[in-house]
Amino acid sequence: MTAYILNIDHPEDRYTIRIRRSDPEKEDKPYWATYEIPFVNTMTVVQALEYLWDQGEYIAFRANCREFTCGSCAMLINGKAKLACNTLLENNMTLEPLTRYPVIRDLVVDTSIVKDKIKDLKYWPVASPNDREFRVPKEVMEDFGKIYSRCIECYCCLEECPASPSEESRFDGPMHVLQIARAGRHPIDTLNRVSQASGRGIWACVSCFECENVCPVDLSPGDEIAKFRKEAIRRTIFKYFGFGKD
Repeated sequence: MTAYILNIDHPEDRYTIRIRRSDPEKEDKPYWATYEIPFVNTMTVVQALEYLWDQGEYIAFRANCREFTCGSCAMLINGKAKLACNTLLENNMTLEPLTRYPVIRDLVVDTSIVKDKIKDLKYWPVASPNDREFRVPKEVMEDFGKIYSRCIECYCCLEECPASPSEESRFDGPMHVLQIARAGRHPIDTLNRVSQASGRGIWACVSCFECENVCPVDLSPGDEIAKFRKEAIRRTIFKYFGFGKD
């Protein structure tokens, strides 16, 4: 089956890309491989990888865009976490797998640790039994869908966050905080998301906003972290002076 769909009958140029390849089951260490690609205008990194696949260079990578799983093609492109599907191919590009997770093969990594955390921490709205008949205004749900449900879980922000490498017990990373904020914004959610966010290490965030810079859908986890911090401080002050309850 042919995966490549871009017409390259008349290439404009020939580009070279370097890919960090590895197969932990067969090789002791990764190695760099160089490939030449017939380039045409608007060609993306994913399309270049699809071309190589069709040429018999079976480089492992994820790209499930046509299966409506956006975010799966995140990788390091010239040393920066990006989506391969919306990054235009350039000459002398380097492609590497994300560095925070075990490599399965080539550009594919095992992100099960992230998925397990999402399952364990209830990153979905939790309603009380009395809310079964609660009706959310249509405009509220539309706002929730447009703004707070847009994270595609590509892990780019986790890759670039300077506070999260090798410190998962101290800070789970910006994507997790964004997921907590998303659930907390839902009109029927009843969990204490401020306490949950604090427990996941938001005070370790260095406020560099690199997560915002690399987010392919222009979300800002840093803003949500700042809001959680502000609310945590407000609740602590109120509790200390006896002005309110947490």
